[in-house]
Amino acid sequence: MLKQIVGVVALLVLAQFPANAGESYTERDNRQPIGVTSKERNQFLYTMREFMHDLFNVHHALARSDFQALATAARPLGQLLNRTPASLRERLPTEFTEISIALRESIEALIREAETRKDPSVILTQLVESLSYCSGCHDAYRLEVRNSSFWGN
Repeated sequence: MLKQIVGVVALLVLAQFPANAGESYTERDNRQPIGVTSKERNQFLYTMREFMHDLFNVHHALARSDFQALATAARPLGQLLNRTPASLRERLPTEFTEISIALRESIEALIREAETRKDPSVILTQLVESLSYCSGCHDAYRLEVRNSSFWGN
């Protein structure tokens, strides 16, 4: 039985690698590229790491049923678009911005729930909705570093 499980896991891992060893992942990446400078990319990825830290704090507060701490930790999550460099925000696809707005609205609903009803199952459901926007955006878009002269800067 253990050998079968190991075999299935090995097949799943191997399925993640390109069939052609010379093929790069970006050649198979069908997500829409968002052109960024190296500096914008670094700023954006830093913001994403901050988002993950804030998300950890939300989960930690929820596990302790500390709803005030949860609301406090969640506030920065809804500000992701505002924390994006202005130079990049102007070039984001409309759909990307719409996803960011939907994320902010779902985070605001989560905060309201934490501050009023304090129902962990509702908060968790709201958190799942919020994360669906994160997943949707990561599935649809990728950052692609380009020379700043690309935009006529």
